[in-house]
Amino acid sequence: MTVYLELLAKARGFILKFWQIISAFLIASIFLSACATAPAPTQRPPGQQYPVPGQRPIDEIPDIERPDIGEPDIKTPEGVPDPQDDIIGLSPAFMVGKDIKRVAILLPFSAKSNALRLEAASMLQAAEMSVFDKEGNDILLIALDSRGTREGAATAAQSAITQGADVIIGPILARSVEAAGEVARDYGVPVIGFSTDTSIAGDGVYLLSFPPEAEVARITKFAAEAGASKFAFLGPESTYGNRVLNAYTNEVRYLGGIMAGVETYAGKDISVMQEPAARLAGLFPSPEQTADNPEYDDPYHVVLLPEGGTSLRSLAPLLTFYNENTRHVQIMGTGLWNRDEAAKEPALAGGIFAGPDLDGKIIFNANYDAIYGEEPSRLASLAYDGLSIAAFVAEDLTEDEMNEEPLVKQKTDERTQRLINPAGFFGVDGLVRFTPFGTPERGLAVYQIKGGRFVVIDPAPKSTDGAF
Repeated sequence: MTVYLELLAKARGFILKFWQIISAFLIASIFLSACATAPAPTQRPPGQQYPVPGQRPIDEIPDIERPDIGEPDIKTPEGVPDPQDDIIGLSPAFMVGKDIKRVAILLPFSAKSNALRLEAASMLQAAEMSVFDKEGNDILLIALDSRGTREGAATAAQSAITQGADVIIGPILARSVEAAGEVARDYGVPVIGFSTDTSIAGDGVYLLSFPPEAEVARITKFAAEAGASKFAFLGPESTYGNRVLNAYTNEVRYLGGIMAGVETYAGKDISVMQEPAARLAGLFPSPEQTADNPEYDDPYHVVLLPEGGTSLRSLAPLLTFYNENTRHVQIMGTGLWNRDEAAKEPALAGGIFAGPDLDGKIIFNANYDAIYGEEPSRLASLAYDGLSIAAFVAEDLTEDEMNEEPLVKQKTDERTQRLINPAGFFGVDGLVRFTPFGTPERGLAVYQIKGGRFVVIDPAPKSTDGAF
């Protein structure tokens, strides 16, 4: 097996280098210089997913108040076509005569943040890997630099349109995705962005990401089905924390449960967590009190701790520290728990959270390492799946068809219908589908921390038939 993997790595590495040489020679205009996002509330009624058999889609999207960040003066560079202009995509010599699927990937290759630049490089390699994993050679990947800014993303999107992109995937940051979408929608080109900010989705922008609302809905519903009816929250007063709390409150209400206790704190240090944790633990009677009344009703059955890293390890032991009677309360988390250090924290033993199916991710990581000799970045799998979805959605228009406006609109409508197909897509990160509002719906598994590792206790759905 080891010899086989080595031969596979060498063969795929040779093919990749060969492709890169040809691309550099034939496509001089394609340049490689391309996750924190601004969160926003979910765009579906609490607990409801779209579409559900026998149920109509949501008629209206609620208004979302967002801060006025102003609009930069983005000038269209020379040579960028007007939306009414005919667009003829570039065609490398070896692809002439084929139904080319042109997919542009916009990534912050030259961002100020070193972490963003590294993320972009890994995501590009994953997208290239996805191209080679497809049968045939009809996919043209156009890599462009979004620079990590609105202006850079707008310019990159304009360049992608000029080069005939059928679908744009990326960028990463919310404002960059928003800017790219504003350019692309004038030409009917869909954008599959990697932001988790659901407020920028819709009107031609689709988000391939993991918004915390989906994780909260999955784990809360699982707990309710297991018998929990009283819920509590202990988390940060941050944008992320508030977003999780809103989703949690809505989901509990939708499921007919009770929010029995909510405590928040500002900051990351354990000193700011202690008093809120003590108050929440104090809702239980003390061990001395229960000695006289052992049949008391639990004030809450589960508690959600939306933290990660060092903050999570500081927060996790506090409830039992202040009151031993909280020991049997089920603790729950979000995707921030999905780190090795969380699995090894004794205070989190037995805790549960929702996350993507890991079977596909394990295979993807092994293949990526075999080809590139390194581990993929955190978002690399999104680029791999994004390319696969874009290739399915894209369909080339001939030069004659591009001059016929009704046909262009027809192709745009067809691509939209493919994107929001209720069957969804199954990729490295499992099942995903897009709502008509561009938000992602994920098929997530429920994991429990047992013996220092994550164990699946409720598997992710493999199809959308009754899965959401």
